[in-house]
Amino acid sequence: MSVSVPVGKIHEFLSSSLIKVIGTMASMECSCLGHESYSGKQAFSPKIDPARDDSKRMFASSVGFAGEINGVCYLFMTENFAYGAGAKITGLDREDLDDDVVRDVCGELTNMFAGTFKNKLADLGLPSTLTLPTVVQGKRMAISTAGTAEQYRFTFEVNGLNIYADLLLRNRT
Repeated sequence: MSVSVPVGKIHEFLSSSLIKVIGTMASMECSCLGHESYSGKQAFSPKIDPARDDSKRMFASSVGFAGEINGVCYLFMTENFAYGAGAKITGLDREDLDDDVVRDVCGELTNMFAGTFKNKLADLGLPSTLTLPTVVQGKRMAISTAGTAEQYRFTFEVNGLNIYADLLLRNRT
């Protein structure tokens, strides 16, 4: 990896950051199922498993960070997860939620996830600043990286549903 933090530490920071945020914000138990590298290739949004989740679309949100180390944290959440988390976080009944509120919740979850991850890097002497969250929704999306970035996808399970965290990292040049 091109960054000055061992890849194992990066993976540990990412996993613990998302588990903490989901537990704190949504009061849901979250566990990491594993990760894979997508460095140098196109990473399509995860496919929804219809046997486990009848969602028709994904919400994808991103927050970047720039400083001594640069990157972007993405969260891919199925419609069912996003609406369920939205209900828990806002205290509204699921049927009272709309896409605008759910997008706000997805953006805030990603902002807190990226902020927690960024703070762990700052503790190692790699300070950075966050960007504003961006949220999109759809059936199929893709992230393409330049050859200078490391990209990983982590799979998490929350209440029987999968959510996915992608991380792109690159040293400042």
